[in-house]
Amino acid sequence: MQGRPTIEYHRTRDFGKKLNATIEFIKENFKPLFKAMAYIAGPPIILGSILLSQIFDRFINFTTLAGAGINPGFSELAEFILPGIGAILFLLLGGTALLAVIYDYMILYEKQGKEISVNEVWQLTKTSFWQVLGRMLLLTLLGLVAYIGLVFVIGLSAAASPALAFLLGIPAFIGFIYLIIPIYLFFIIAVYERVDFGTALGRSYKLVRGKWWSTFGLIFVTGLIQGVISSIFFIPWYVIFILKTLHTTEPGSFMEPSATMEVIGTISFLLYSAMRYLLFCIPLIAVAFQYFNLAELKESKGLMAKIDAFGSTSHTADEEEHY
Repeated sequence: MQGRPTIEYHRTRDFGKKLNATIEFIKENFKPLFKAMAYIAGPPIILGSILLSQIFDRFINFTTLAGAGINPGFSELAEFILPGIGAILFLLLGGTALLAVIYDYMILYEKQGKEISVNEVWQLTKTSFWQVLGRMLLLTLLGLVAYIGLVFVIGLSAAASPALAFLLGIPAFIGFIYLIIPIYLFFIIAVYERVDFGTALGRSYKLVRGKWWSTFGLIFVTGLIQGVISSIFFIPWYVIFILKTLHTTEPGSFMEPSATMEVIGTISFLLYSAMRYLLFCIPLIAVAFQYFNLAELKESKGLMAKIDAFGSTSHTADEEEHY
């Protein structure tokens, strides 16, 4: 049975109310939201995490061999390539699916309340996924071009004068951060408003103008919360990492970690990586509430929708009364 949403999106909120709305939304939708994230975004995230765990295991073995005086050959170095490519691919797909699932879920919540099934989310996500992926790749490409250009300019400056490179590097870094923060609103705008790349990018900067610090603060705080919680799941893997590095018993010798330790290490890293990704819902949902806050503050979308709805209701009532 579908119900009305208890959390209103289109309203102005101060910093504390945006955090409260984020927490309340997660608490209210914890089971169906995390179920949708696990079913749809979980498989590629798990596969990517397993491959990433293998890379870390090989890196540990590589450094331990070097510490024991054994020089790893080309075959050991080549073992990083395929798992690395696979990890990047699967984690990219998983991260894209996660982002699409969260914002598609929020759209469904606004329409029908809390009774949302995985299949309903999937029907939206299988369409929005490719749009989000394409825009993410385009944004990455633009960022990469900007970064290369920045490095090139600073490199030329360093060749002329290290002091000049330093003077250019500091404001360039600050400017880079300043330009990145509004892009956090890009995906909620693109998914919620169903607009093209240029429109979403332009609106993200337009909405954040004059509210950069509040946006940055919200992203920083919720990102910190996400990092602290996910770091708890990092502890078991770190313990395994320490134990693996102690497997050199004496100079010139190397003992392979046991199969049990390998399995425990993989499971620990898998749990940490999966939870780190799933907990990205905290900053993503907070950014969505910042978007709704800024849209209401600057454009009064929610108020105008209520006025339109009130007019339609009044008009219908007048017609019923007339007849």
